[in-house]
Amino acid sequence: MKISVSLFLSDILPHRRKLFHKIVKNKIFKNQTSAEVFKHLKESGVDGFELLLPQYVTTTNEDIFEVKKLAAKYKFPILSVHQSLRFFTATKVAETARLCEIADMVAAKVVVLHINSVKKQIFDEKYIRELHELEKKYKVKITFENMEKFIGSLFYGHRWHAVKFSDLVKKSDFYITFDIVHLAHSGGDILHFFKTNKERILNIHLSDYKYHPLNGSLRPLRFKHMPLGKGELPIGEFINLLKKEKYQGLVTMEIHADLKGIDASTALINHYQTLGKNNIAVA
Repeated sequence: MKISVSLFLSDILPHRRKLFHKIVKNKIFKNQTSAEVFKHLKESGVDGFELLLPQYVTTTNEDIFEVKKLAAKYKFPILSVHQSLRFFTATKVAETARLCEIADMVAAKVVVLHINSVKKQIFDEKYIRELHELEKKYKVKITFENMEKFIGSLFYGHRWHAVKFSDLVKKSDFYITFDIVHLAHSGGDILHFFKTNKERILNIHLSDYKYHPLNGSLRPLRFKHMPLGKGELPIGEFINLLKKEKYQGLVTMEIHADLKGIDASTALINHYQTLGKNNIAVA
């Protein structure tokens, strides 16, 4: 099992941070340089990270080479590449091709797409075939991340349903990035979903979650993607399940916290994970 943490490219390269990115700056980098963050995460037992590409800015080869050089210096590899966050427009094949190209440049083997951003293309045989051709060309696996039912309903035309999502991914012969908070927020059972889809899951977005009376997308963000142990999810039972099932994929900490919060979450993973060496990555 490799455990990863999610990092915005625009936080790693602050000179590439636009006004929007400054507003939503990752807390991990608060008062810390990129070099200090990488060094700290590596020394604390985290072994790599998921590279999240920024919105509203073109990611150049020079940007990627700069991040790659920094990652190589601290032996802190990029384990997966996550698409730019999209809310209204569809992720076209050309964008996915660029994601695969970037993954190849940094030797990452997993690409993450949001299922709601793909929209109805996922039902298109030509689209499916083109994505599989990209997987073969760049030697990567394209994964689709489960989204919340309130967002997913815009895509499916009905309330989001875990079974329909996993069946669709399996039918298309793709893989899953399993976000446990998205599933919990949608009323799903994270243990059952993993047991049912373990053969298709290559990446897990790990964080905690707490119920709030405000339902739907109005629920405050501070109750999502919390540090491990700060919410209500059965984190210990979930990690023990991964160990029992000999899960070999990525576990990516997608946590809204500073370095202290990441350290505490890493320590909690190590507390539950008692067999073998942990390879921990940051997303």
